[in-house]
Amino acid sequence: MPLLIWTTVAIFAGAFAGGVSRWALAHIPAPRMGTWAANMIACSVLGFVAAQPGLVPLAVGTGFAGALSTWSTLAKELGQLIRDRNWSGLVRYTLATAVLSLVAAGFGLRWGALAFG
Repeated sequence: MPLLIWTTVAIFAGAFAGGVSRWALAHIPAPRMGTWAANMIACSVLGFVAAQPGLVPLAVGTGFAGALSTWSTLAKELGQLIRDRNWSGLVRYTLATAVLSLVAAGFGLRWGALAFG
């Protein structure tokens, strides 16, 4: 099969798994926890596969992590905190997401380098 078809199939398969995972995380009853967890996992996974060869970064990084992460829901939740004038919650949630996303991606990069040399 040509590379374009394999690439498309790999991204589709990863996106399907990421979408199903995102749907499952959306059912966490704690407010904003599903969105936060999805974004942290996606950052870790993307860091883990970032330097891998072949279709792995496309299937897992673009497909799975892309479908799992939910930056639009994060924006909606931050907007709701602003509308509610919950300034301390806004600052905590924004910082926890921004800082820990970078930490998660860094851990993913480190573990990816250890796992795949």
